[in-house]
Amino acid sequence: MAVALCMGVTAAQAAKKQKKVAQAAPVAQKVPLGVWDDCRRDNNVDSIRHWISVLYDAGIREFYMCGKPEQIGLYLDVVKPYGDAHVHAWMFTMDACRDSAATYHHPEWFEVNRLGFNSRDYNPYVKHYRWLSPAVPEVHEFLKKKVDSYASLEGLASVHLDFIRFNDVILGRGTQRDRFHIQQDTYRAEYDFGYHPLAIEKFKKQFGYSPLDLKDPWMSAEWLQFRYNEITDLVNELTAEAHSKGVKMSAAVFPFPTRARMMVYQDWATWKVDIVCPMNYQSFYLENVDWIKFSVENGIRESFHHNTYISGIFVPNITADEIYHAAKISIEAGADGINFFSAAGLMRSAEKLATVRRLNEEYNK
Repeated sequence: MAVALCMGVTAAQAAKKQKKVAQAAPVAQKVPLGVWDDCRRDNNVDSIRHWISVLYDAGIREFYMCGKPEQIGLYLDVVKPYGDAHVHAWMFTMDACRDSAATYHHPEWFEVNRLGFNSRDYNPYVKHYRWLSPAVPEVHEFLKKKVDSYASLEGLASVHLDFIRFNDVILGRGTQRDRFHIQQDTYRAEYDFGYHPLAIEKFKKQFGYSPLDLKDPWMSAEWLQFRYNEITDLVNELTAEAHSKGVKMSAAVFPFPTRARMMVYQDWATWKVDIVCPMNYQSFYLENVDWIKFSVENGIRESFHHNTYISGIFVPNITADEIYHAAKISIEAGADGINFFSAAGLMRSAEKLATVRRLNEEYNK
């Protein structure tokens, strides 16, 4: 009898403890908070664990990490004990600067500008701009294999496409003035890409003429839409590839659709990705923080909010109070969550990290 009673008490205690653990299980954030950053070069698990713990304590749950699959795998291992933290594999897509095989061995894969310059050898603006062409079938196969290498990682939240566009035919006003010291008042030929011979051949077969036959090809609605479609078709193909592995697809995109189309021929409102992360970096365009509300509203309006909208905030050149305001107006305008670029920018400032903690307390507790 005493033994039975003891066993009953023990079972009750175990059940009570199990119930307590279940109640303490992590709850998904109502407003997901995330960061973009590069994987640590030292691949040291202890340093990764410490790095993630600092951000996690502040309220970050979504980690968009740029690195090789084996590096991403380390982050996936580290976040497992948290339960509610997620890792996304951030990959360079059309900009092949990190893909040596593509960069050095396949010049025919690379995009061509209106002057006929190949992007493998001619780098607009910066040396790391080496653009692949969506018109080349081998590029599609190369990128699908790249997506697969990430999507095969167990527990990955999404494959995250970046540089999924053409070269910036027009830069933001702030970037023109402060970084490159140029003034762009038209679509200049050296920055205008998409003129790969295979693209021209495909366009000519459909319309009966080449865009190069036109005096001002950047004014052709058909040629513009053709290039939008080239990227959109590729994105949807890569998305299907990720989905076939049971993994979501996300993408870092330019702010609102009109600006994205105008600047980089990126028609992201029509994409079939699961998550869009518009880079609402107001300083790049010489706009104030309140401009972010305009960007979010128009992005959601044109995409019909058919995917999760995560508003990207550039933290290095704004104050902690401005970060809070940028996040708050993004959420009020309909954003589902916030991404900060970059984690390093947050961690350099105790005030900025405290702002993330404040947002997490207000929206997720």
